[in-house]
Amino acid sequence: MKKLILVLLVLVSISFAITVSEKTGIVILPAKVGNGWNMDEADYLISLLEEKALSLGRFRVYSRNDLDAIVKERNLSELGIVEKTFEAGKILGAKYAILLTLTELTSQYEDNGYTASLRLSLKLYDLSSGELLAAKTFDDSTYVEEETAQKAINSLLELVSEKIWLTLREFFKVEAYVKSVEDGKVYLAGLEPNIVKKGFIFKIETSDGDVAYVEVIGIDRKENLVVTKFKYGGTPEVFDPAIEYPISGTYGGFSIGMYSGKISIGISGFQNNLFVDAGIILASEMGYVPWYTTVGGLLKFAEMGQISLSGFGGLQLLGIYNTNSDSNDSFLNVFGINAGVQIKYEFEPKNGIFINAGYTMLFLGDVVQNIYNILFGIDNTSFVQFNIGYFMAF
Repeated sequence: MKKLILVLLVLVSISFAITVSEKTGIVILPAKVGNGWNMDEADYLISLLEEKALSLGRFRVYSRNDLDAIVKERNLSELGIVEKTFEAGKILGAKYAILLTLTELTSQYEDNGYTASLRLSLKLYDLSSGELLAAKTFDDSTYVEEETAQKAINSLLELVSEKIWLTLREFFKVEAYVKSVEDGKVYLAGLEPNIVKKGFIFKIETSDGDVAYVEVIGIDRKENLVVTKFKYGGTPEVFDPAIEYPISGTYGGFSIGMYSGKISIGISGFQNNLFVDAGIILASEMGYVPWYTTVGGLLKFAEMGQISLSGFGGLQLLGIYNTNSDSNDSFLNVFGINAGVQIKYEFEPKNGIFINAGYTMLFLGDVVQNIYNILFGIDNTSFVQFNIGYFMAF
């Protein structure tokens, strides 16, 4: 769930992409370890990135131990980290180096646990020429609540590694071309099929100047082709170029709607089959302010072009805040069950609009029931909830 809530602020970005059609060799190393970092934490982040790079299938990853062995064997210890990386990487056969400057890492105790924040920058070098190809800086001050400072740090490192994993996909995009189109399936050639995963999206530049989006559904091992299904867009033809369209699979957005007949504003998030919906209900009365949070599952029923239909269900928490009280009783929390349907329209795979229509049943006690009746003006505890909003991929 933390991955769903996390939003990293990218401060610096150089627009750049290397197109690949087969595995390429890379090394990932810390170039500098700054305030708050220690080598254990740096090594943990590097190991996470190496694991994720390997999982993509498009890299031959050379470990730090491999480079250290070359440095000792060739007596390169007097060189700086960049020079040693270039020399040892070329000997190993790597083509690119990713160097991380780990500027700052902190953790501190707050009201509900430990929080952590970090700052780091990523630089991509061409080992053959030493040229700096791209750079990206991450400054993450997102709240991460844990029982200990070290757990908070480790959780944050795992989360930031997800963002860097997506950055690797943006820096090294898979390219292909359309081999054939049959019965709604688009077959891609010109690449090693194993370097893409099911669910990856390709953007195809069609011969008539339009674009089409296709989603990987499998591999034809007999013909050595990547099998995709057509999502929407123009009509692909043979030899049209296709390039990967990286998305994280984590979506978030804002919405406005109705909650028990009252206007509500909120935020929503989706990841795989999980969803979170939270908002404030504009129904303040006698110092009571209601808000809600729903956590549950999302299951896609049907998809037609840019429109998809899904069902959702989960547990809802209705919180009623008493602004007249400073005690622990200022929050009155009520649980309920929420279920409904979601219609989503994609402008493109990274963003679009959604409509949620759901049914909620709350389990109220006598005291909360009275407050609820005052706020919403009704006696029943079940009602229709509706909201419409905009979403985008992070």
